[in-house]
Amino acid sequence: MSRYTRRAEMTPEQSARERREVKRRRYLVERGTPSRSKDIAAVRRHCRSLYYEGGMTSHAMAAQSGVGRDTIMHLINGYRVVRGERVTVDCLLQSTIDKLWSIRLERPAAKSRSGAQLPPLGTRRRLQALNAMGYDCVWMAGELGLSAGNLSTLMLSHRGRRYVYAATAHRIAAFYEKYQHSNPAELGRSAWHISTTRSRARKNGYVPPWCWDDETIDDPAAEPEWTGACGTAEGYAIHRREQIPPCRRCRDARRVPDADVPSAPLAGAAASAAPALARRAGRRPVRLPAPAAGPGRRPVAA
Repeated sequence: MSRYTRRAEMTPEQSARERREVKRRRYLVERGTPSRSKDIAAVRRHCRSLYYEGGMTSHAMAAQSGVGRDTIMHLINGYRVVRGERVTVDCLLQSTIDKLWSIRLERPAAKSRSGAQLPPLGTRRRLQALNAMGYDCVWMAGELGLSAGNLSTLMLSHRGRRYVYAATAHRIAAFYEKYQHSNPAELGRSAWHISTTRSRARKNGYVPPWCWDDETIDDPAAEPEWTGACGTAEGYAIHRREQIPPCRRCRDARRVPDADVPSAPLAGAAASAAPALARRAGRRPVRLPAPAAGPGRRPVAA
């Protein structure tokens, strides 16, 4: 029975069931164990983490917990639609909350065609790596069976998608495994396509496949390894020598030793301000030796 059914529209059986439910809730409140709880923020974060970050489907979550799939999706979305209007989900049965806490992460199968949603970072890195090799988006979209706009959206870092379907992620991973060691020219791509694609990828900061390991390409904390010594001053020197744009870690490592050495303009400013500081301290200012007169330069009077 829907809790939104009007009392005047209830059948006798529904009215009797409603009275029993009201009596039961009143009894639980008097015992100090209310049937519903508004403390659902933590369990909502738990379910959203399993759904968005772990890629677990709502069907798998429902099978584990015994809670209806619609209830789980209402909790994840934060609302349910009632008669064309959104109603905020702000409370759940305590028994339902206990069942939801029992859910454990279950990864979707590699051949799964369900609506499982995975984090897009690994998929994005794979597409960007192939693009950095010279494979343009139109060609990759045709080979993958996706639209070029959809594939370009998956490659974006800031305005891209928050998730990727598991079937699409597995398809792109197999595609990356197949072409990461190939040459675009051998597959019929023209020199103009390859050069243009590489130039755009270089401007966008895309990382080629040889900078990633298969074990870390999906790790959010992993950083690309361009030189084998990234994060050190030697790595920065290799970037400059090989004409590779310096990565973030090498730029940070380059700034560290320079922080302790004063720059030339600051040293010159300190020397020019020395007489004024000496007069302010009550001491006789020390005159700096005048530069030697050279050709075309007048001697400075003492």
